[in-house]
Amino acid sequence: MDLVRATIERYVSLTDDDWGRIGPHWKRYAFKKGRFVSEPGRIEQRFYIVEHGVQRLYVHHEGLEVCLGFSYDGSWSGDYDSFLNRRAGRFAVQALTDSVLWGIDFDELQALYANLPIMERFGRRILEELFTGRATREIELLTKSAEQRYTALLERSPQLLQLVPQKDIASYLHMKPETFSRLRARGVSVRAISRARASVPGL
Repeated sequence: MDLVRATIERYVSLTDDDWGRIGPHWKRYAFKKGRFVSEPGRIEQRFYIVEHGVQRLYVHHEGLEVCLGFSYDGSWSGDYDSFLNRRAGRFAVQALTDSVLWGIDFDELQALYANLPIMERFGRRILEELFTGRATREIELLTKSAEQRYTALLERSPQLLQLVPQKDIASYLHMKPETFSRLRARGVSVRAISRARASVPGL
């Protein structure tokens, strides 16, 4: 539960009284490797925070599984579009490793929005973050080379190289697996990780 409070407090400040009203609504859910957190055609019932584990978001397109993104420790997970709009989901969220997530049901979150102004602000901040992230990804896909996209991902999340199958990273970056392998062989990943570590004090 400490993770849930700490994650919410990245966006808003909570008093102990606020947390006393918010905390009981979050529940812990475990997913074995290969299990689905969300599936196409179903309405997402929960909004999740990842305690540990990695999940991939993907859609089926022309016989392929096209990776849209990843969620991992401390990040959000689930089909937020389906959760927010109460419509059948359009993509799958699958656990790549054994995963533990903390989730809140839609109706309970809406009640918190209605009764706690601080939570309504939290919801707005989440939407802003998701919109900004989506815009950044679209710009990168349109304007950056394969090597630049790969380097940008590793500078943001270098741990993915050890946690996620190469085929899924290649799919997410809209490149062929052989292009991904060539970039790795050229040492692009090493340079990117070194720069990422140099920017973080103590690493």
